[in-house]
Amino acid sequence: MRNTPLLGGLVIVVIAVLLALYLTYDTSATRSGIVASSTPAVNAVTFYCGGGNTMRGSFSTSTLALTLGSGESYLLPQVRSGSGIRYESTSTGADLLFVGKGDYGSFTNAASSTDLRYADCTAANVAPASTPGYERYENTGKSFTFTFPSTFSVAGIEPGYGPNWSAPATTTGMVLAKITVPQSYEPGTNFGNAWFTVGVSSDPQAVAECTKNLEGKQSTSTPVTIGDTTYTRLLFTGVGAGNIYDTTSYRTVKDNMCYAIEYTIHYGNIHNYPPGKVATFNEQKVATALDEVVRSFRFE
Repeated sequence: MRNTPLLGGLVIVVIAVLLALYLTYDTSATRSGIVASSTPAVNAVTFYCGGGNTMRGSFSTSTLALTLGSGESYLLPQVRSGSGIRYESTSTGADLLFVGKGDYGSFTNAASSTDLRYADCTAANVAPASTPGYERYENTGKSFTFTFPSTFSVAGIEPGYGPNWSAPATTTGMVLAKITVPQSYEPGTNFGNAWFTVGVSSDPQAVAECTKNLEGKQSTSTPVTIGDTTYTRLLFTGVGAGNIYDTTSYRTVKDNMCYAIEYTIHYGNIHNYPPGKVATFNEQKVATALDEVVRSFRFE
């Protein structure tokens, strides 16, 4: 019994050491984003597709819980993929397939080969901006942001490399983000639609000619500073089958890549319409709204 105080002191020391170790682990785990739990970590992502469709995926170690904007929900097991990620289930009687790579995601249901609502989608973080009536777009890599009017829509992007990363382009690159403006923005006019894109190319030729018109007919070019980045503002016009495409492109080279932050306004030649049937749309109104989106763009 004479050792009781000593034993009690040792117990207190052991408890203190264990508590210190727990707090140290808990703090370091919090800093690194680790959650001490037996439940597998879940990464929830929202994908934006064409026509205003969305889908939300919760990715865990071996499964994908997918909820479509139309209400259907699926739990798909992960399977081997040659490139990117692949989740597939055939136990439902129809082949349910989700494939993804980078910010791209696509879901198809073999029971309806014509249902392509979720075929080309882009993952992004979109939330109301601080200004009412606007949304804030952030790519999943958190490398850039911009804001856009709520009347515009986030569109899905076809995966892979191609010349559509900028207009006009003969080199290959990727579209990282796309916003569309519907015809209803200027109803009863010759306005067709418009779109805003963020494109990038690491092609050496694209980088070398980043601030030049690739057709050798450079239009008015003006240096413009947006945030802390200087761009060259270029204007291009394309025509075909009675349609006109006016593109305003802001180009800059960053990290040895050419970025094109640009918008294209598509409309029909007013002389091709029966007299008095449609009005000439307000191009200045559309251009001002899209230029506002460009000027909100920031590299993070």
